[in-house]
Amino acid sequence: MIDRTKWFGANIGYALIICSIAVLIIVMIPVRALAAEPSIRLSLPVGCKIGRVCTILNYVDRDPGPGAKDYTCGRLVYNGHKGTDFRLPDAGWLKHNVAILAAAPGTVIGIRNDVDDHAPGQYDPNRNKGRECGNGVLIDHGGGWRTQYCHLRKGSVSVRKGAQVSRKAVLGIMGLSGKTEFPHLHIGVRYKGKVIDPFIGVGAKAGCGVKGKPLWDPSLLPSLTYRPSGVLSSGFTDKVPTIKQVVGGQHRHKSLSRNAPNLLFWVMIFGLQPGDTEVLRITGPDGRVFVRKKSPAARKHMVRRFTYSGKRNRRPLAPGLYKGEYLLMRTTEGKRSIALKTTARVRIQ
Repeated sequence: MIDRTKWFGANIGYALIICSIAVLIIVMIPVRALAAEPSIRLSLPVGCKIGRVCTILNYVDRDPGPGAKDYTCGRLVYNGHKGTDFRLPDAGWLKHNVAILAAAPGTVIGIRNDVDDHAPGQYDPNRNKGRECGNGVLIDHGGGWRTQYCHLRKGSVSVRKGAQVSRKAVLGIMGLSGKTEFPHLHIGVRYKGKVIDPFIGVGAKAGCGVKGKPLWDPSLLPSLTYRPSGVLSSGFTDKVPTIKQVVGGQHRHKSLSRNAPNLLFWVMIFGLQPGDTEVLRITGPDGRVFVRKKSPAARKHMVRRFTYSGKRNRRPLAPGLYKGEYLLMRTTEGKRSIALKTTARVRIQ
């Protein structure tokens, strides 16, 4: 005869064991999956303030085809770009020795420190073939993660191959080496050999406008907020400027002679969009506008835009403070408004 009490107790015990195992499995699955999820936290790789001195001009190209789109589906990118560019306004800022910093701790597995810097717009593809990164540093962070830092100043790389570096360790100084038309840091992020957009992270769908998990330290995200347009630099000069000269740091006069042959106000921006119109004007010390230029509506996107206006001086200028003002007008959701505004001043004496 079966002892029902023992039978019932034994089955209850087995049931409790089975339930415990099931609960343990359910709990462990997400923990193990979470542990396996690739992750890295990136610090700012440049020693300058974003939005005040440095600007992000080119992002990772997320368009798989022949076009080019950044992670927001904007046009601050060119076809095939595999990193993020932090740029200075012009080469004149290089004298401030802007530091390049390790975005995360790791081991230096490669350096280059002997590529000559060149003037803006003077890159020679034949001379630098295979050395497009210029002077740079490659760091292995473990777990399949690597970061690469390009376009450093010749002789400035301050770490050696095999060295262990901490987060924010100085790697070198921003320069103009390799394939570049302006002073900037190009930082590339890879996971197991694959290019990763640090504004999207790993595991996101291909293309732009997709949800992801940025790799940047959360405290940086407000300063790294996407800006579709912005002012790079502006100033006054007495000679007709070229974009190469402006990127080279020329034509930033704080004062000019009243006998200057010309009085010209120039502006360089990024993110011109179709339909945008620009207004440049110069106001004299008496408050009167004596130069005003309005451009026709833009027909296409331009990552970088350079423009100027002014007048030839047939007689000496009145002494005093002159102001240049630039306005970018844009239609958003049917409303026309000022998208960008900047000013510069020069003293005539």
